[in-house]
Amino acid sequence: MYITKEHLQEFERLYGRPEEQFKAFEMNPKEYQNLLDSQKHGRSHDVTIFIRKDNKWIVNAKPWYPEGLYRVPSGGIHPDETLEEGARREAYEETGSKIEILRYFLRIFVRFYSKNQSVDWVSHLLLTDWREGELRPIDTNEIKKVYLAGRNEFEDFAKIMLELDVGGLHYREYLHREAFKILDSLDD
Repeated sequence: MYITKEHLQEFERLYGRPEEQFKAFEMNPKEYQNLLDSQKHGRSHDVTIFIRKDNKWIVNAKPWYPEGLYRVPSGGIHPDETLEEGARREAYEETGSKIEILRYFLRIFVRFYSKNQSVDWVSHLLLTDWREGELRPIDTNEIKKVYLAGRNEFEDFAKIMLELDVGGLHYREYLHREAFKILDSLDD
């Protein structure tokens, strides 16, 4: 992982120390290979960005997603970026949004495995507010659609994710569910 300890310490100083969780998810051989292919420069992380706008959440759909499936934006930090810089870039590329980072609220250590192989991964989850920008994908190779979803719609997204035989989507369903346990409690 090339998010340095120093970058993480500074990010936590600015946005809070997150809760931590540990989980494992099985992947089929094809998606496991896709994960390995995504590990440019030894990448073993993602930043997942919960963007609030008008009491809803900005979500997106990948080109291969079936109709009605959306998830919160996420992506990798580049080797020359801080977590903050990468989160802002990913939010813009995937949703057209400029954001204000409010809180670093969850870090999930996950082991993805297939047969006798595994990759250890870390997801960094951020709570942000939309500040400006037209909701549309900037990186149209990676994202086909951007949508403003109500909190209740995540149950529909979860059903679709769990019906598909895709470990990465099973993980995203888990990630959404665990994130909203924390985010919903912040609203109390």
